[in-house]
Amino acid sequence: MPKITPHAATTLCAFDYLKRSLAEVALVRVQDPIQLSQYSEPEPDIAVVQIDGRKYIDHHPASNEIFLLIEIADTTLEIDRKQKAPLYATARIADYWILDVNQHQVDVFREPGLEGYNEEFILDEDATLSLIAFPEIEIRISQLFP
Repeated sequence: MPKITPHAATTLCAFDYLKRSLAEVALVRVQDPIQLSQYSEPEPDIAVVQIDGRKYIDHHPASNEIFLLIEIADTTLEIDRKQKAPLYATARIADYWILDVNQHQVDVFREPGLEGYNEEFILDEDATLSLIAFPEIEIRISQLFP
């Protein structure tokens, strides 16, 4: 599916900001596959994963190596919420964010369970947020958007 300009710009902004913010503790990947199961290798817009000295040359990051998944939503918000969120929850992804380019807000999903995420909340661009894996690193929502 072609990506509209705000989607591409937001992906670039979020990637650049997260790469700088998490440089010493995680690897930030853009639109690369992850492995949720033997038969499921989605390509989220952004994946924050464990640092691998070989840059995952022999495998895609698996669920236990993933700190955060991000989808950028312009026209895909319902798909990201209703199809991808349950998929990621079932795979035990602890932290899943949707960057809504139209509202400049972040939908945050945490506490994965078999039926989906047990915790969901929305933050506007004036808020800050930390990854579950790195609570000491504060992410400014406004910096994720162009």
